[in-house]
Amino acid sequence: MKRDSFDEGIKGPLFAAANSGEGFISFYPDIFGNESIKRKYIIKGGPGTGKSYFMKRVADFAKKRSAAIEYYRCSSDPDSLDGIIINRSIAVIDGTAPHSVDTDLPGARDEIVNLGQFWNTEFLTENFDSIDSLVKSKSAAYKKAYRYLSACLDLEEINMSLLLPCVLEAKMLGAVKRITDRIPKGSGARTLAGLEDSIGMRGRVRFNSYLESAGKVFVIDDYFNSAPLFLALVVKNGLINENAMRVSYEPVSAKRLDAVYFSECGVCFVISKNIEDSAVYDGSRINMKRFVDNSLLDGIKGEIRSNFRIANALLDS
Repeated sequence: MKRDSFDEGIKGPLFAAANSGEGFISFYPDIFGNESIKRKYIIKGGPGTGKSYFMKRVADFAKKRSAAIEYYRCSSDPDSLDGIIINRSIAVIDGTAPHSVDTDLPGARDEIVNLGQFWNTEFLTENFDSIDSLVKSKSAAYKKAYRYLSACLDLEEINMSLLLPCVLEAKMLGAVKRITDRIPKGSGARTLAGLEDSIGMRGRVRFNSYLESAGKVFVIDDYFNSAPLFLALVVKNGLINENAMRVSYEPVSAKRLDAVYFSECGVCFVISKNIEDSAVYDGSRINMKRFVDNSLLDGIKGEIRSNFRIANALLDS
């Protein structure tokens, strides 16, 4: 049975941005610029002005009135919010750097909420040197982190270039078509970003909100990071079949898929390595070994594994 709306059914939080190998990447325009958003409140104010707290209070107020709330966590600090969407039509978002959102339809749809007006300017001025030092330290830490992530992405791209000649794409496409063609056709082809994974101040954090919301799960057993290629074909065929999908991307390479959720029928595709214990989930298994020519892969397995080890060390750093 088809669900009533594109966004219905996602039970847990998601991320609206990623700290990636290409720097900070925001999916704000896709998520909060969606045509379903009829009212948008853009919160301004520096760090510590209470933007996340304000959004949590708004969400609590709306939930008491039986509203449906979508939570989008901050990719750097998952305990904080980047934004919320109420009843799929009202967005309240952090509009400060690195997002730096301004009004597109001022007054008609968009409004500015300035929490900076509540600053204790006198106290902050007295602590100028301390604040200035902290801001500079934070900036330096981010620059260093992005260098590590960039190096990690370079290694992942090298591994992908080594893997691609070994992939049996026609065989993979045939398997994808057999699976996705059994999913009911949708009411209109579209994708909407919603990341499940992030790298930030607490290391790597994953929510698995698609998995927890799904009625049917396909668990993909990865093989030398070939699973994102399978997911890309899932999305491609889903669009052909007019399906609406929520899509999640890996944080290091924010263009490489790591989960897909068919919104209208609750079908989820997830990579097994991203699940704490995939054995507990009653899902159909897809083994990526079937789609890789091992006779070609044998000669480069050592190099790929070595690159994986270096990349993981960079992530730890």
